[in-house]
This record gives sequence, structure tokens and C-alpha cells, in this order.
Amino acid sequence: MKEVKQLGDTSRTKKTVRTKNRSSKEVKTVKIPYPWLYASIVLFLTIPLFMFFMGYLKLAVGIPLTLIFAGILLYSVSDCLNDPDGHKLSAPETTLEVPVSYIIGFAVTALLISYVSGVGEYIYSLQDHEYRRAILRDLIDYDWPVIYNYSTQTNPEVIEIFKSASGNRAFSYYFIYWMPAALTGKMFGFNAGNLVLFIWNSIGIFLSLMGASAVIKRFTAWVPFIFVFFSGLDAIPNMVYELTEYNGWRWFEGYVTSMSYVSNFREMASVFNQMIPCFLVVCLLMMSYNTRSLGLTSGILFGYSPWAVFGILPMVAATLFSKKHRAGKISKTITNALSPANIVSALLILAVFGSYYMTNSAAVSYKGFAWQYFDSPLKFVIAYIVFILIEVIPFAVILYKRGKVDPVFWAAVVTLLILPFYRISEMNDFTMRGSMPALFFLCIGLSGVVAEIMDQKNTPTTKKGWLKPAAIMLTVVVMMFTTLLNLFVIFGSIIEGEPGAEENIGSFGNINQAEYAEVIQEQFFAEGYEDSFFYRYFAR
Repeated sequence: MKEVKQLGDTSRTKKTVRTKNRSSKEVKTVKIPYPWLYASIVLFLTIPLFMFFMGYLKLAVGIPLTLIFAGILLYSVSDCLNDPDGHKLSAPETTLEVPVSYIIGFAVTALLISYVSGVGEYIYSLQDHEYRRAILRDLIDYDWPVIYNYSTQTNPEVIEIFKSASGNRAFSYYFIYWMPAALTGKMFGFNAGNLVLFIWNSIGIFLSLMGASAVIKRFTAWVPFIFVFFSGLDAIPNMVYELTEYNGWRWFEGYVTSMSYVSNFREMASVFNQMIPCFLVVCLLMMSYNTRSLGLTSGILFGYSPWAVFGILPMVAATLFSKKHRAGKISKTITNALSPANIVSALLILAVFGSYYMTNSAAVSYKGFAWQYFDSPLKFVIAYIVFILIEVIPFAVILYKRGKVDPVFWAAVVTLLILPFYRISEMNDFTMRGSMPALFFLCIGLSGVVAEIMDQKNTPTTKKGWLKPAAIMLTVVVMMFTTLLNLFVIFGSIIEGEPGAEENIGSFGNINQAEYAEVIQEQFFAEGYEDSFFYRYFAR
């Protein structure tokens, strides 16, 4: 597929354009109005939200919330083409001219990514899919809201760990990504629900690729390539460990204690329910022309990943006063930020999901400043410097020229510099998931830079001319090793016939293998939920 830059003419819905390198080659394109893509992404994010409101909450609460957010959604879509001062942008300035080949290519790529990353467990899957499969099964098999009773556990070892043979516990997790699949499963069975999950996730990836392309204003194969392979330069410290025969605590993307930023593919292969919505929210943030609906388009991330909200908030704050989103008058800029849509949607999302997450405080019992987990402050400083040099600095340098005047760029970089100072949960979800928005911002920017480099036909032969592009492409090659290793594990396990772990749990209500019981009790069960605000006033 040849790269095609976005054009602005909107006189026809279909058109042929000529590629740069083959003038005789005609490329069929389709015009996609910006509001269509914007609305598609917002609908993808809000449909599960509406299902949660209507299925998990009392009708007296769910119906008003659904109507309120439907109104905010309609306002957001109708207002998406207006600039900060309220003036409508011209269609040629915003319309996407998409080569048909890229629509097909992105769709096929999305299906392949979903399949290989293990969504639906149709292939050998990496870590955590046993939890994901159990979540879908229980959302299908149990009434909403999902309530467990310890009496349904049949494994004696599990009963011993729980130290209780009776009593109710509520399911507690950020699960709304599964709602379309769960509703389908309730009507047509688990297999149908699992298939819908696979399709739903593929749609999310497709929209992510379209959104990233809209942000960089070009359609290129480098968008899905960077989307799949974006990672830190984790191969470097791991190579050092191999040469020095270091055998301390580590995993490939967690080469220092308490700090880890995770590659895109690993996120898709383990927490797709958080990764895809987060990437789409970042796309919306970068695509937006005004700030009057950020309470919905960014605030909704709280329903999908409370950890990622820590990372999106600084970027939203920077967006409010970026040059692109700044109105002619300061008063208008402030009015946009404090729009009724922003305030109402943010407060309601915080009230509903905040009260829901608070039903299980045990999930964040493992927390503290990162240096407390090192033998000495000096070791923490050394680990921190190495970590930042591997995960952040290379990409900040690559994007510096185009990002130095963008406050969102600086917000993303500063966020990544600060997050490693604190730790929440044993594996530190605070850094792994809190870093997603900023990393995705860098990922999208990198795809644009790489596309421009590969599109250059007359690269200067001077040292200054070729050295920077060569360094950037070398960075891309090194970062690929993380995903290549994960692919090696997946396909190697398939070749070796290694059984998958997807059924190791089965159901949180009747756990197959006792080794999972302690984690499930801590992270997915809410004790004493009956007296919580959410279950007293919101839940069915």
C-alpha cells in the first residue's frame, strides 16, 4: 500500500488521486467527514456505558443517566467541528480522504491484532486471559450486578484460602468494555458473546488506526506498524542482564524493581479492556478542535481504567490552554473549559464509577513511594535514570522539534517522568496503566515522524541530513524486540503444543485452581458491599 496524504476537496464522495512515486497509478479514495469518525469513536466508548447504566443500575438512576449522556453525546458530535470561538470549520479543512486500500488494510490488520493478541482466546494467550475469560463468563451467567456467594466454591483449597464457606461478595472491577459481549452472551450463549468480544475489540483497533491517521493527517502503513511495535528500548537492559548473568527480580519489560512502562502489544495482549479505550480517548483529545466536551470524551476513561485517568488529566489540563484550543479571549477559553457538558459529565462519571470502585479498597492496599522498595536511595536514583533513558528520553528527543511548542507534549513527557516515583499494587498498575495516555501520545507522534522519513525521496547525503533519520529508524528497530519476543512466546507455545491458561479459573464463583484465589479475593471481590453508597443508591 502506498502512502497517501490527506486531501481537502469535498466535492465528491469518491475520487482518484495519484501517488508520488507512480504517477500513472490511480488510488481510489473515500471521503469520510470528520464528524463521522469522531461520532464513531465516541459511540464506541459510550455504548458500553449506556448498557452499564441500564443493566447494572436501578432504572430510576439508569434511565436519567442514559438520557443525560445521550444529550451530551449529541451535543459533542454537533459541536465537534466548531473552533474555540464557536465558529464552524470548513469541510475541506477537516474531511478525511481515505484510500479504500487502507480501509481494507486497517480492517484486516485489526482482526489479526485481536486474534494474535489473544482476545477471545482463539489462540495461545499471554498473561491474564484466564481472568478476562472468567469476567466475561460471569457477566453472562450471573444476574447484574454480579454477586458471588462463597458456598458455590467446590475446590477445598480455595475454600481454605477464603476461610469462609458462605457469605456474599460483590464483583468489583472496571468491566464495562465487556458489556456488548456479555449482553450478547446472555441471549445466545458464551460462544456468541466471546465472538462479539473479538469483533468489538477489532472495531476498537480499527477506529484507533483511523484516529491515529486523522491526527497525523496521512494514511500510511506505518500507523499500524508503530501501533503494534511501539515500546521502550527494553532490549538494551535485558541484553546487559544477559551479558552480566544477572538473576535478580525482573521480567522483560520490568527490568527494574517497581517501575515498568508496557509495550502496546503487551497491553493489547493482557489488558485490552483498558488499552483500546485509552488509545481512542487520546485520539479524541488530539483530534479535538475545542474543549467543550472533554468531560465526556476524556472523562469516560474513568469507567474503563481508573489508573489511566492519572495520566490523562495532565494532558487534558494542557489541552485546555493549548494554542489550538485557546479562544480569542481568555474568558471564552475558561467558559469552554467550564461548559455544562464538561461539568455534568465529569461529575456524574466520578460519582457513579468512583462510588463503585470504592466498594473494594483492598485492591490498592499495596502502595508507597518507589524508593522504599530499593535497598538504598542511590540504587533508586540509578534505576530511575536508566528507566527514563530507556523508556522516555529517546521518544521525547525524536518528537521535540514538532512538540516543543505543544503543552500537551510537555504534559505527556513530564507525566512519564513523575509516575515512577510512586507505586500502587504489587506489579505497580500506577505506572503500567497510568502511563498509557502519555505513551500513546508519543506512539501517534512517532508514527507521523517515521512516515515522513520514509516518504522522503531525496534524502540529503550530508552527515547532518542522514544521521537523524538513521538514529530514529535504529530506535524503531530496537523497540521492536519487545513485541517480537511476545510473538515468539505465543507462536513458540503453539508449535510446542503448550496448553493455554484461559480456563485455569473458569469462574470467580467457582475457581478451578487455588493459586488464583488470593488475587481474586483481593482484586475482584468487594466485602461489605451492601452498605456502600453505590449498592445502596445506584445498583439494582
